[in-house]
Amino acid sequence: MSILRLRVCEAEFFVRNVRTRMPFRYGVARLTGYPILHARVLVETESGERHVGVAADALPPKWFDKDPTKDFRDNVDDLLSVTLAAQQAYLGQSECLSPFELFMDGYDSVIAFADAEGLNHLTASFGSALFERAVACAAGHAAGMPHDRLVRENALGIDMAAIHPELGDTQPRHVIPAAALSSMWIRHTVGLSDPIRTYDVSDGERLDDGLPQALEEYIERQGLRYFKVKVSGDTNADILRLSEIAGLLDARIAEPYYISLDGNEQYREMGGFAQLVEELRSSAAFERFYSSILFIEQPLDRSIALSEGISDEVVRLCQHRPVIVDESDSDLDSFERAISIGYSGISAKNCKGIYKSLMNLGLAQLYTRHGPSERDYFLTGEDLINTSVVPLHQDLTTLATLGIDHAERNGHHYVCGLNHLSETERDACLDAHADLYASLDGLAQLHVQRGRIAIGSLAVPGFGVGVETDFGGMVPLAEWSFESLGLP
Repeated sequence: MSILRLRVCEAEFFVRNVRTRMPFRYGVARLTGYPILHARVLVETESGERHVGVAADALPPKWFDKDPTKDFRDNVDDLLSVTLAAQQAYLGQSECLSPFELFMDGYDSVIAFADAEGLNHLTASFGSALFERAVACAAGHAAGMPHDRLVRENALGIDMAAIHPELGDTQPRHVIPAAALSSMWIRHTVGLSDPIRTYDVSDGERLDDGLPQALEEYIERQGLRYFKVKVSGDTNADILRLSEIAGLLDARIAEPYYISLDGNEQYREMGGFAQLVEELRSSAAFERFYSSILFIEQPLDRSIALSEGISDEVVRLCQHRPVIVDESDSDLDSFERAISIGYSGISAKNCKGIYKSLMNLGLAQLYTRHGPSERDYFLTGEDLINTSVVPLHQDLTTLATLGIDHAERNGHHYVCGLNHLSETERDACLDAHADLYASLDGLAQLHVQRGRIAIGSLAVPGFGVGVETDFGGMVPLAEWSFESLGLP
């Protein structure tokens, strides 16, 4: 198929507030509610046809920017400001361009805006990424193609060498699998305040909302095999908690299980984290748990994680287990910098950009073949409280396109099924995506079976959404306020 060219005629924003069913504690944040920002764009093709595209993301605290002088409201305001800057950039194009050309121009504009406002580039990427997906969604509708075909046939006009010259004439179809995945392993998040055993949940804390609550209950009901375990930076406290988790997994799972250990930037130097890893490596109580660790997620604060001075320490840690960067992935060249320092991988998150993830997959393949060391470089799938419909579907679609077969999922754990949606959307999800969702005990929810979810129904024209987004059930951004979240 030839490259699509289009222009963005209109862009609107809507907000849906969501409350968590129990607190989600990660790093320094404790999340009990958050807004989901939805974008709806109208595009016009060269032939004059018009199509709608959508995208959506959560606006969480203390992830894009962990500046201690900023609170949750400040974080949300910053994310909205870069989104409005992206809107100006995309609406400012009067001629039809390929989606990739729109991205390149829009990205530069948003980065310039962020620099002028003193905002970091991870925050800036959010604004760009929202429009990248909304335009790609509209392009998929224009072409009548699911997202993976759109990428494989390069209808988006992706020029990989424009960002990474070392990729040369590599085409998207050379990078992604021949077909999108139709199922995926769930990597269940174990947050810092999550109950581990059933008896850890007191009668007064029991939710009784139709979903498991303790990790033990999730393993029993969903047959989980993959887990993302967060640590706090307090070695003694972490060892105690990890021993509980390891004991449970060893006792309840006969088959192999797999772990990602998430440092969440909780360390200012590598020595403390290396001590934690050594405790796990040398203790008989952690023998199976430690051997099950697939990789370690960024333990060092972003201010130092990509400093050349810590290269030797990163390389030493990678000799035990691969280490990836996540929060330090703020620029288009972050993965190259990470590889030069000694890291083995990087996270793929839609909130950081779909083109960036595709390029990073290309770099991982290139450096695995011709890299500075004999190791495999890779991408991982990490969540950011993605919930149904749009954020979850588009995240899963991206990962399925990239061929990432297990991914952190926490939205279904901390949010009560599909209850945050309108009844119209819930019914539509159960009908159009009967493989991904089910009504169990009267609650519409993600259908996890033997640790996996089926996602074949996401292969629809557009970007995996497959149902009408109920914008009427949301609040236009101009009428929304932070106070409406009702947070304490």
